[in-house]
This record gives sequence, C-alpha cells and structure tokens, in this order.
Amino acid sequence: MPLSDLTEAELKIVQQCLDAAADGKFFEDWEFHTLFGVDREIVRQVAKQFPFVDEFDESEGGNDDSWLVINNTFANLIFYPHRKDAELAQWVTASKGQVEEVFRKWRG
Repeated sequence: MPLSDLTEAELKIVQQCLDAAADGKFFEDWEFHTLFGVDREIVRQVAKQFPFVDEFDESEGGNDDSWLVINNTFANLIFYPHRKDAELAQWVTASKGQVEEVFRKWRG
C-alpha cells in the first residue's frame, strides 16, 4: 500500500519511527548498516524528506532507498530485541501495537 493511502495519524507514526531510528539510541552504529541495509545518514535523509518520498521510485536520483528505510525502520523498532521500549515511547506517541498495525497496513 502506498504511503498516500495512510491517514494523517498513521503518517505521523511513520515519521516518529523514522526519527527514532535515525536519531535514537536503539541500534549501535557498528550494526546499523547490517540491520537497515543503509547507513544512518540515509535514514536521516528519508526522515527529513518524509512524507514527500515516493517509496516506489527507483529512478536515478529518486527515493529508491525510502521503501527499504521505512520497511526496516518498522521491522527493527518492532521486532529487533533492542530492549528500549520505554525510550521508544518517548519518540513514538503510538503504542507498539499501533505501530505494528500501521506497518502491516503499509505492507498490505
């Protein structure tokens, strides 16, 4: 499902998750690229451009990393054992269950 099909509240959750992944202390720098498939700076760039990204744009100079960044942000914040749920609640106003619902909706 494209981001354009998410509600404003759901887009806010995506934005908060991107910000948390980019600037929070959930993932060590040495493992970040392994977990996300991109460097932390790419996640920051997608977070700064969000919601004005086209997660399906694979053209040269396009947002070709945005789908990967959004997917791996959700997957790692929800399922990776970072053991920092209390800190995550400071970044994301939605419950972990609500975040998972948005992830499932976005993934279709």
